[in-house]
Amino acid sequence: MINTKAMVFTEYGSPDVLTLQTIDVADPGQGELLLKVLAAGFNPLDTKVRSGLAPVATESGTTGCDVCGEVIALGEGVDGFAIGDRVYGMTGGVRGTMGTVCEYVLADARLLARAPANLTNEAAACLPVVALTAMEIFQRLRPSSDSQLLVLGGLGGVGRMVLQLALHQGLTVTATAGSSERLDILRTMGVEALAHHAVADLVASGKSFDCVVDTHGGDSLTSALNAVAAWGDVATINARGTHDLSPAHAKSLTLHAIFKALPLLTGKGREQLGRDLVQFAAWVEEGVIDVPEPESVAAIELASVHKRYEQGQLQGKVALVWTDQTVAD
Repeated sequence: MINTKAMVFTEYGSPDVLTLQTIDVADPGQGELLLKVLAAGFNPLDTKVRSGLAPVATESGTTGCDVCGEVIALGEGVDGFAIGDRVYGMTGGVRGTMGTVCEYVLADARLLARAPANLTNEAAACLPVVALTAMEIFQRLRPSSDSQLLVLGGLGGVGRMVLQLALHQGLTVTATAGSSERLDILRTMGVEALAHHAVADLVASGKSFDCVVDTHGGDSLTSALNAVAAWGDVATINARGTHDLSPAHAKSLTLHAIFKALPLLTGKGREQLGRDLVQFAAWVEEGVIDVPEPESVAAIELASVHKRYEQGQLQGKVALVWTDQTVAD
């Protein structure tokens, strides 16, 4: 057993409930790895768990889903990993797991893969949730080579990965963004760019899409239901709220709700997450997928990251790191 510094909350609430504490971490058990955390990735799900909107907090109160870490100990029955390996994965942050914003973390080996060799620790730490979500979207939508795809929110974490997978498959892609600068970025990627507010006009003109991906929820999900063609497919990563599903019925469409933390909560499907991360790492190393470098923030500033997200001030991914000073304090 070792001690680790960790960002912890003991009750649901505002970002201010997050505090720096020292907790005990057991030796790795059957099928587990003990990791020295090189970086942890922030995800919107973290704020929903902390606030109680998704009341599935870890038993230890630790937070964080994504990690890039160095293997320092292996439990019984672990194959395919060795001490010193640099790995990445979506390993925690919900009930039955340990959050990743810690100096050291226990993780189910099935949820991990070797990190892409060409990524920094910070970039690798911010990749698992968005990569796995994008992959499940494609596994569920199963677009054909002639499918027309619309991504609502093309430059968010998930949207960017979906776009790159779609372009790799040779699909015709349209995506939305909220500023002229971000629309220009979409165009340089080879995507038909569209302002968020222009979707309604496009639909009114008679345009529709075989597959639509909603990365925001709320009004964006409504736009997705309106923009999809009859017998089409909509995938959303945020189905919370009250929605009029009349368009879904009128078009006989299929709605896919994507929640990647489910294997962590249920224990089912964990092996597939590890296999998908192996594939995604290969795409990154081959140059099929470009991963932007995230903002790096000291782990003890986690509350400020949560506040910035909830105030709409985050423009990209954020990695949490343990500085030498933090560890020494």
